Amino acid sequence: AGEEGRILRTEDGGVSWTEVYTRLDSGIFLDGMDFQDNMGYCYGDPIDGKFVLVWTNDFGKHWEEVPRNAIPNSLPKEAGFAASGTGMLVLKKMSYMATGGDSTARIMRMSLRKGNCEVFATPLRSSEGCGIFSMTAANKTIVAVGGCYSDSTSKEANCAISKDMGETWKLITENQPRGYRSCVAYSQPSNLLIACGRTGMEHSKDGGNNWIPISDEGYYTCSLADSTGWVMGKSGKMAKLSW
Repeated sequence: AGEEGRILRTEDGGVSWTEVYTRLDSGIFLDGMDFQDNMGYCYGDPIDGKFVLVWTNDFGKHWEEVPRNAIPNSLPKEAGFAASGTGMLVLKKMSYMATGGDSTARIMRMSLRKGNCEVFATPLRSSEGCGIFSMTAANKTIVAVGGCYSDSTSKEANCAISKDMGETWKLITENQPRGYRSCVAYSQPSNLLIACGRTGMEHSKDGGNNWIPISDEGYYTCSLADSTGWVMGKSGKMAKLSW
């Protein structure tokens, strides 16, 4: 954060690592990445009015920067959030960047084939420290969670879903997550969504329309497999989920 942007890669389960991307500009802050097969994207906060966006098509061995002229201008005080590293989503030949800030919580959607980028507003909460913190795809639905990390018990505008690839969004106003949430993850075999944050964790089995509390323990990031998952929190706290 601030002066070092690095991507590292492992082929032996984390025993050894190779640095595959380095950028040492003043202000560099890489927020998140996602892959679909061999294609991966990673984004970072704006530098001189443009978000940083890099991509790979060989499973992360080599990275290239997306030309600045292909990326829309950022708004004043607009940025990404690195709380869980999941503000980036790659889905069906499209990449999605989630943002937040004083006046906006937006999605920037880039076509991987055409190279053009579109911007869509969302109804998630937008002010300082607020916005979209995490996205995932649940079948044909994109689920976004967030809120405001400085107001972590508030349920205001903290979850929305899109059924048209991010163009329009439905704000979840009943049975939503119980506070600011920094990560959402999906298990396709179980049709299960998990959302977690400082004030607890919920699950949904109807595409994010309704959320059921699991725990009041605070966790910051999550990952799900077929019938198990992991959540991670402060000072190395980790828990295993099973269902």
